[in-house]
Amino acid sequence: MLSAVSPGRGSGPRWRALAASASIVAALLTFGHAGAAAPNPLGKAAKRGLELAKAGDCVAAVPELERAELEEHRPATAAALGGCHVALGEIVLAHEIFSALAAEKPSPSWDAADKGAASKASKTALELDARIPKVTLDIAPADAPVEVTVGGARAKDPRAELRVPPDEKIEVVVTAAGFEPATLTVLLAEGERKRLDVTLVRVDGEPAPPKLPPKPSPSPDDPLPKHWLGARFRGLFLPSFVMNIVAEGGTNTYLPGVGVTYTARLGVVDLEPSITFTSYNLGPTPFKPRDTPDTEWEIVESDLWGAVAALDVLYRVPLSPVVELRIGAGFGVGWAFAGDLYRWQSYPEDGQPGDPSTYQKCDGPNDPPGTFRYCNQLDKDAERYGGPDASWGDGGARPIVYPWLAIPQVGFAMRPVPEVAIDVELGVTLNGFLTGAGVRFGL
Repeated sequence: MLSAVSPGRGSGPRWRALAASASIVAALLTFGHAGAAAPNPLGKAAKRGLELAKAGDCVAAVPELERAELEEHRPATAAALGGCHVALGEIVLAHEIFSALAAEKPSPSWDAADKGAASKASKTALELDARIPKVTLDIAPADAPVEVTVGGARAKDPRAELRVPPDEKIEVVVTAAGFEPATLTVLLAEGERKRLDVTLVRVDGEPAPPKLPPKPSPSPDDPLPKHWLGARFRGLFLPSFVMNIVAEGGTNTYLPGVGVTYTARLGVVDLEPSITFTSYNLGPTPFKPRDTPDTEWEIVESDLWGAVAALDVLYRVPLSPVVELRIGAGFGVGWAFAGDLYRWQSYPEDGQPGDPSTYQKCDGPNDPPGTFRYCNQLDKDAERYGGPDASWGDGGARPIVYPWLAIPQVGFAMRPVPEVAIDVELGVTLNGFLTGAGVRFGL
């Protein structure tokens, strides 16, 4: 990566000033500890710089904070200096400061403000890195011992991605012994990435080596973990109007569940296999087939438990450095591994058709006496007096294996720190409307 701590000939006064400032700050961040046993009070320059930064006057704050860092390095003043460079649009330099600060080991000389600033440095550096434009050079000949400077700053690894300031013309100079220097001008916007071919010409005029086929452009670097483990709550809301598609009766029902997930972060897609255990518990609820007489009302109860093995395929859309929209679909299969479905024929207590939610369970055929029109033993009805219902394959309603499909499935992933993601999700499934929330940890 480009190191902004080696100032040289830049492409303008502003870039030379940034490089010089970076030299001071990075050196302080590297060698600033004096091994003190207790926190020291802030000096005058540090206090003035922090007050000016807090007031939003970063132009005046920067020289005071740099002076304070020269006198004594403190994470609080370094972080304020980095924040001011962000405010002034100098995000490359700010990234260098926060990266160096994140690499520091805690010192007994730090006070609470220093510890707080150091703890946030890694997250800030990651957010800034996502904003910094980067350029990659494909240099021929590939084995030439090249040196690359960007805006006068020497790159540590000339063949890796090089950070450049956004919205600013920067000269990239490639040199190697025995070859003519090659100069390119780069102008990139925030977050932009670009590959450039550079073919060096020998000083003695010999033909340049044949150009190799261009390498495929890689996807943008993803600094986040590629593998995640998580746990989540996933519930299904089943409204009565959905039940009424195939039957009459029913009630609004919420079916809670919990599960575990594994997430593979591949390019811009998350592949997320999971196992979820859901309670399909249902209290006494009236049901009857659509367009059948009143005598067909039954009372249904359930204490079923199901396990769903699913694969979610989710496309990620970054909304900010710490928030992503995830949209896609889920596919899988469920198994009702425990519990049963129970059905009773039911009757109106007063013998008159009315509100099925007030109907009572039949105790048996014509039991109570006089209920033979409702409590009968004709065909299938003979078995429906509270016993476990037969499975789908045997003509009953109890599921054994059932499909899982969630489409569309939409959610948000929020990362308070790079290794932790908090997820919320909504979706439409064959089993109801999906709601969920969970947490994942990067490995």
